[in-house]
Amino acid sequence: MRLLFSIVLVAGVCFTKVSATGNNPLEKILTVSVNEKGVIAVGSDTVAIDVLAHYLQDRLFKSYLGTGNMQNRIKFSPENNTVSEKIIQSVIQEIREGQKRALTELCLQKYETQFENIDSRKQAKLKKRFPVLFQTDYQ
Repeated sequence: MRLLFSIVLVAGVCFTKVSATGNNPLEKILTVSVNEKGVIAVGSDTVAIDVLAHYLQDRLFKSYLGTGNMQNRIKFSPENNTVSEKIIQSVIQEIREGQKRALTELCLQKYETQFENIDSRKQAKLKKRFPVLFQTDYQ
């Protein structure tokens, strides 16, 4: 990664602006992993498959309530090549359900209606501000 530095001297005080090129080092990523036994870890938390959607909904929405923002994206990584396709698909389905639930909760909080019922301008703003809720690729 390459960093660009800008230095400005104003009234004897030096201001430095650092901007990254390439991947954003300040990007907040919610990492979901699963092992061959089906044990799911989200960050340092272990989560059962049947509550993963609810867990992700809570985690994303609580982040919004606390800071006004959410994580930038979700990264799903099976721990090795021995995780069955059935487990992988179940986890992805639960991640999508968690995103959908968080989007519904966010829209009800902000607009008092479902996402489908708000106008297209507001939908576009939500998609831009909270891309994690509309993410379909988890790599």
